[in-house]
Amino acid sequence: MRFGLRWLLAAWTVVVLLGAAGAAGPVAAPVTDGGTSAAALSEMFQRYGDTSGAWLGADRTASVALPDGRRLWLFSDTFLGRPDPDGARPRTADLVHNSAIVQDGARLETVTGGSPARPASLVSAGDDQFSWIGDATVRSDEVQVLVNRYRRTGQGPLDHALAGTELTTLALPTLAAGQVRALPVGAKVSWGSEVMVDGEYTYVYGTEAAGQMKFAHVARVKGTDLGQAWQFWTGQEWSNRAGESGRLLSGVGTTYGVRRVGEQYVLVTHENNLMFSSDFVAYTAASPTGPFEGPQYLFRAPETDAGHIVYDADLHLDLARPGSLLVSYNVNDLDEAVAYADASIYRPRFFEVPWPPKRAKQLPAPPAAVTAVPDGAGTAGVSWKAESGLSYQVYRRDVTAGQTHFVRLPGEAAGTFRSEFLTNGHKYEFGVTAVDRRGESAMSPVAGMTATVPPPPAPTLVRADPDNAGKVTLHWTEVPFVQLFKVYYRDLTTGQRGRTAAGAYPGQSATVGPLRHDHEYEFTAVAVGGGGDSVHSKGIRATAVVAPPAAPSIPSAQTRPDGTVLLSWAAVGPGLGYRIYQRDATAGAQDWGPPGLATTTQFRSRPLQHGHDYEFVVAAVNDGGEGARSPVVRVRAQLAPPGEAPTRLRAEPKGTAVELSWRSQATWHWIFRRDVTAGEKEFTREEIGAQGDEATLTNLVAGHEYELAVAAFNPGGAGPRSESVRVVVASALPTNLAAVATGPGTARLTWRETRTDVLYRVQMRDATAGEQWRTEPYPVDGNRHETFMLIAGHRYEFRLQVNDLTTDPVSVTAQ
Repeated sequence: MRFGLRWLLAAWTVVVLLGAAGAAGPVAAPVTDGGTSAAALSEMFQRYGDTSGAWLGADRTASVALPDGRRLWLFSDTFLGRPDPDGARPRTADLVHNSAIVQDGARLETVTGGSPARPASLVSAGDDQFSWIGDATVRSDEVQVLVNRYRRTGQGPLDHALAGTELTTLALPTLAAGQVRALPVGAKVSWGSEVMVDGEYTYVYGTEAAGQMKFAHVARVKGTDLGQAWQFWTGQEWSNRAGESGRLLSGVGTTYGVRRVGEQYVLVTHENNLMFSSDFVAYTAASPTGPFEGPQYLFRAPETDAGHIVYDADLHLDLARPGSLLVSYNVNDLDEAVAYADASIYRPRFFEVPWPPKRAKQLPAPPAAVTAVPDGAGTAGVSWKAESGLSYQVYRRDVTAGQTHFVRLPGEAAGTFRSEFLTNGHKYEFGVTAVDRRGESAMSPVAGMTATVPPPPAPTLVRADPDNAGKVTLHWTEVPFVQLFKVYYRDLTTGQRGRTAAGAYPGQSATVGPLRHDHEYEFTAVAVGGGGDSVHSKGIRATAVVAPPAAPSIPSAQTRPDGTVLLSWAAVGPGLGYRIYQRDATAGAQDWGPPGLATTTQFRSRPLQHGHDYEFVVAAVNDGGEGARSPVVRVRAQLAPPGEAPTRLRAEPKGTAVELSWRSQATWHWIFRRDVTAGEKEFTREEIGAQGDEATLTNLVAGHEYELAVAAFNPGGAGPRSESVRVVVASALPTNLAAVATGPGTARLTWRETRTDVLYRVQMRDATAGEQWRTEPYPVDGNRHETFMLIAGHRYEFRLQVNDLTTDPVSVTAQ
């Protein structure tokens, strides 16, 4: 299974940003001065999971009272959404590895990381890692939360390893997430099973997984700041070195509760000295560091009668009714199909028991003559002298595994008992108690033995059921005294020879995948028993099937100022890719063309043609191919005009032209000009835009002053203009114009050119005769001009014209 993984590590030891994910939910269980009942809390979470539409179920279930009266519930693996009408958990339900629920009076609200459209874990980890929530404590201005980070070591649900413990903070009263920082406490113990403030210290309890056992550890900090230096209990004294932390007792869960009740410290845990136990037990001590005595059996979870498993425990002493302990625990199922078929399974449960427990003044005597004898099949025969009228309970302790306390074995006996699930070469101790209507006796003297356990037989694979999501569920027959199996596969289609490990699985089934569509695989299984691993089972074959995914719902389309369109849609399912098709409806396009690709539920198109209507569809893709396309969404592309004006405009006259330069991020620009000399009041835009950040203006009037400006433009329009500059176009008029009579009826004009690319028009008149100015018919090139047929004695005036400018006149009297 690939969900609700905390229960697996609880049963097997083989191995903040904040954003509301849902609106305020149903009415919560009332908390009064008299406390809250276990039934009310269990019902509160069942009702919220059924009706909130935000939270389907979770495990861990730590609770912290906030200073303003609210309560913060912290969870690890959490399913989001709402159940199907038949009460099943949808296969498409989002899973995050940690979350919270804020209880404000009678209202509940789910809190995750990410966004409502894309929820994420409250505390995120790196790639191929995830974080499970530990306990928390409240300081004056913040909630400090311990989180344990795990890395994946394989494909199976048990294939994880502790990577370290981190501390994150939530600000009060806003619960805004602070930084997550690693604590220098090593990776042997998952710290945060419990946080208990007691006197001048805050005690932090943790769990060490070692083989098939779990051991409690304790550390402390001075005051209430978990970010300060930690000290670790070695078993004899406090040490500053995490590696010297010592074991307190065995058989705790990943989560357990510790609180001071009266003069005693009470530790409540799921019974983990025995796999898949239905019992919850208490240990007591006079000190936070122990030694702890017990166990005292508190409660048997009824969910195990339906084949479910229970795990983890936490004390909620501030919610308990007077004279009782209030304990939460978690429920799941080894069969993934069962867990998905009923969303109510994977939700917190609560029980309450009177405390301190009452004891009878007179109890039966313990049995005598207890013996324990191993057999060759991996079991032990326990016998004792039985008496009529009494029933008996058998207890066992695995000395070799370091088990610190005896565990009660399921079932009653009347003189003989067969103990199963032993480990080869381990030394065990057995004790027996007598039970009558008055209660249970003290334990008998113990009997010891060393187990002889052969490797188990290989399981028989009986069925391989492919689903339509690329997964294959394997089923095998029961193997006596075996609860753990390793699964392997090889891809026959690709000719794979060696086997690929698919992980370790408890129970009698495993779901492997996703696998490649239309590939045939061979699967084998290995039984893991107290005598080691069996040989591989005979292979069973199946062809993986991946059905194309369903069509996404109609996407939303949001135009962007850069001319792109941002598409968003609801996820069809986990692990899918998407193809996005578009066509230009304004241009009459009928074909969708090649698709864009996305691995998330958002896609941004390339810049589109401004003012055109575009149509988009989205299709989900998996190994089985492309699914049906979504309904069409239509949107008009809009490109915003440039928002910034060009800067540093410069104008340099080059003859009758002007060279412009400027700075701008845009590509195209309009040039605006105004002829100041001609008295123009308004700017005129050039007809052709300029590409880049420079341009040359021609067709200017020599000698005129111009005011110039530049503005960037795109299909959406023109942006703001730059600051204007003024420039005077150089005059083309020559200087030093002179006229000399050169002979009868002739004269010569000479001048000095200011430019060499100019043609001149010569104008003249007979001043003596009172003649008007007339222009010679042909333009003149160079710096001289000869004129003829002048009347002797008449005075003539001459001038040169360039464009609409003329020089001052000069005169000469003809000979």
